[in-house]
Amino acid sequence: MKKLLGILVLGFLCLYNYAFAKKPQPVAGPNCHIIHSAKSTNSGKSYKKISSKLLKSASVPDAIIFKNKKLIYYVNGDFDNHSIYVSELSEDIKSVKTIGPIKLNGKINKDAVDPDLIITDDGKIRLFYYVGLFTKPVMGQKPNKFYSAISDDGINFTIEGVVAEVDNATDPTVVKLPNNEYLLAVAQGDIQKIKIFKSIDGKKFNKFSSIKGGIPELSIAENGDPEILFQNADGILKMTSSNGGKKWKKTRRNILSGDSKGSASPSVIRINENERILFYFKIKKGCSTPPTAYLEDKNALGIKEMGEPPLGHGVKPKVKKKKK
Repeated sequence: MKKLLGILVLGFLCLYNYAFAKKPQPVAGPNCHIIHSAKSTNSGKSYKKISSKLLKSASVPDAIIFKNKKLIYYVNGDFDNHSIYVSELSEDIKSVKTIGPIKLNGKINKDAVDPDLIITDDGKIRLFYYVGLFTKPVMGQKPNKFYSAISDDGINFTIEGVVAEVDNATDPTVVKLPNNEYLLAVAQGDIQKIKIFKSIDGKKFNKFSSIKGGIPELSIAENGDPEILFQNADGILKMTSSNGGKKWKKTRRNILSGDSKGSASPSVIRINENERILFYFKIKKGCSTPPTAYLEDKNALGIKEMGEPPLGHGVKPKVKKKKK
């Protein structure tokens, strides 16, 4: 994904319209994102849209089947409720019932985003997520930390700790391989690179490989090989690896039929051998996000004009000039 004339993915899934134009354009953050769903009946070779408005003002979806329920986790884009939420999916995947925000060590963390989940061998949910700097302005960029947390009920999570630190990266995705090793992939949006890590226990990951691409989703093909999805200019591209994630080969230029341009942040759950459900988001036309959108102190920047919202790295506060 070398060029996107209409969209550039930057930070925590914030898409910049006309990023290469001379004049800066309004930014569309998660309040402008709408989650869609699509279905495959051929083991993920292609998908057809089911719903174009599954969740509004919601971003970075990840779904999982837990205790016979289909759950979807996502970032709530509402300015006052920015955090990881969970909803239960209907049988036809066309509607949801909101359960509410998750809790990490008993608290709602408004800076925790980008959920990705797996089921452990003992039947618990393990959550992987990114903690950014969304609610307070900061000076300069900070190393991005990715965490894991464990839960018995899918709502209350106990933090396990940091699994990886990657500068200028977001959107973790994890999969367990048939040999019981784990792969972790994260997105470096500004340089369009996906960094891939490997772990023997799913708790400590080491650098393994990298590919060019946007926000990734890892899963397992029917033959046991890892596969990765990510958005590009044509839609959602699919690659597979025959050596455990070291090298990757493109297998599908676009898996999503119909109006797939602008589709971002794919997530897949497998229903059975043939059926899979894909979730992704697109931007509501004409929508934008103010720079103070998720700040606890809306006056922290001291400006009113449109600018980059605090989407992960924080924003530079206005510096007061000293009186001479």
